[in-house]
Amino acid sequence: MSNRATDEPTAGMVPAHQVPWRNGLRKVGRSEGEVFDLVGARFTWKVKGDDTGFAFSIYEQELAPGEGVPRHCHAYAEAFYVVVGVVHFLRATEKGEDWIACTDGEVIIVPINALHAFYNRTDKLARLLSVSTQLHQAFFDAAQEADRAFAFAAMPHARAMARISKIAQRFEMHFFPATGHEAARNT
Repeated sequence: MSNRATDEPTAGMVPAHQVPWRNGLRKVGRSEGEVFDLVGARFTWKVKGDDTGFAFSIYEQELAPGEGVPRHCHAYAEAFYVVVGVVHFLRATEKGEDWIACTDGEVIIVPINALHAFYNRTDKLARLLSVSTQLHQAFFDAAQEADRAFAFAAMPHARAMARISKIAQRFEMHFFPATGHEAARNT
């Protein structure tokens, strides 16, 4: 806020001409972003690390009925915002495992190294956003590069997941054998 008569800043405010100019804001529309596929899952980068000074990245993922990501953990936090539909998230604690249903507008927070998985267990499409660190994006970038060299879609699911698991280890991420609902989906 400035004084309209003198165009001087009010107490504690910095004049706009003292702020370094950058490219400014950039909008990413509903159907925009960098699309990539990985083992049958489709992702769209909405925000990449170089957009945020490598502070965070955001991808959008559509989950058809039955689709999801198997049990894994990583050395960085992640948050999921469900945009549309219902997504079930695996929560593992010292007392056991359970599934939490998350619907439109709800958020799941995954702490550092928390074992988790998520699936669309409904008969309708679901869509979510993931917010995490540059290290998470670096894993996806490396997996995408490996997929270009030899497509994961051209190999059996178990072999593709073994290859992805090996890549993931370079980025402090670990996948675990599927159980229950996951095993049934992947057979």
